[in-house]
Amino acid sequence: RLDLDDAAVGKIIQRLPSILGLSVPGNLQPKLNWLQRRLDLEDDVLGKIIQRVPLILGLSVSDNLEPKLQWIQERLSLADEELSVFIQRMPTLFGCNVDTNLGPTLDFYIKALGGDEDEAARLVVQNPVLLGVSLERRLKPRLEEAMRARVVIDAGCLKRIGQYTEKRWQTSIAFQERQQSSQ
Repeated sequence: RLDLDDAAVGKIIQRLPSILGLSVPGNLQPKLNWLQRRLDLEDDVLGKIIQRVPLILGLSVSDNLEPKLQWIQERLSLADEELSVFIQRMPTLFGCNVDTNLGPTLDFYIKALGGDEDEAARLVVQNPVLLGVSLERRLKPRLEEAMRARVVIDAGCLKRIGQYTEKRWQTSIAFQERQQSSQ
């Protein structure tokens, strides 16, 4: 059904050994059916998502998956099709907690953009990986560095804060600081 070869199934089992104890008709099949309906996914696309995040198969639809999808859809003002595309681009968000990861991270972007919820939502929808970036280890420290370097904090800056490697980030900040000090 999911168009997975033996090697892919083996990797899923390695990453989520408890899957072997889950009932196919009582757990796996209903969950896969629900995901496929909820996100309007073809079998092969659902298979790719499961390969990337097998943890999904161990999560509760009513306690985890549906509330998370509802939160993302509401906070980012996404239509059903947009939600599906968003999740396909960043299925690892299923492994994030709304209260301790997703919510605080989205709130960080909103605050950094002067309270502009629409601009923050656009930024995250265009770059879903930004919701999965560590708030404490990457976002907050880099925002402080950017502010010290007097970098204009806009959506472009926040995208760089979230996506740049450490080396690229340090190079870009050093460049900005040199420009500021020469003015």
